[in-house]
Amino acid sequence: MGTNRFLLLGSGWSALSVALLLFLFSRPATADNEVDGLFMATAYSVQGITASGQYTHRHVVAADPSILPIGSRIKIRHAGRYSGEYVVADTGMKIEGRKLDLYVASTKACRKFGSRPVRVRVVQFGDGTHAAAKQADRAVKEDVAKDLQKNAVGNAATADDWKTKSAGNNAAPQSAPPTSRATSEPK
Repeated sequence: MGTNRFLLLGSGWSALSVALLLFLFSRPATADNEVDGLFMATAYSVQGITASGQYTHRHVVAADPSILPIGSRIKIRHAGRYSGEYVVADTGMKIEGRKLDLYVASTKACRKFGSRPVRVRVVQFGDGTHAAAKQADRAVKEDVAKDLQKNAVGNAATADDWKTKSAGNNAAPQSAPPTSRATSEPK
């Protein structure tokens, strides 16, 4: 997807603001998982085949494979309506270090998303293979389906998943239960 990738890096965040957020909200590295913590996220809307061989779709994220290998499952928080579970199925020329690029279906939504700090928790590391990405994608889809079945948003399912499921339905989703590691996001 390389050169056609739609990135929006400037949306009001100064370098000092980002540095301060990274300092204040970064979790100290632990022996278990030094990757969990703060990342900077952008969004892209280019449709096509990802580095893992899959087509772009909701719950796909591009990441630096040296940090989050292809096939990794992650939970993203503080991404507004896009908070949820994702599979690392893509890479990008400008995705280096603790940066993520979430697939979002529309260019307008990408612009609105802009660039923002998000929290990441690794559910499972991938091994960098296409098979790992397919397996992780199936697991993410199963987790999302379970959340939607329970009318829960904020764990694996995103607000966009709920919107798609309930098009025409006036019922509101429930936040993830307090016993889960998920947090409800203020709008």
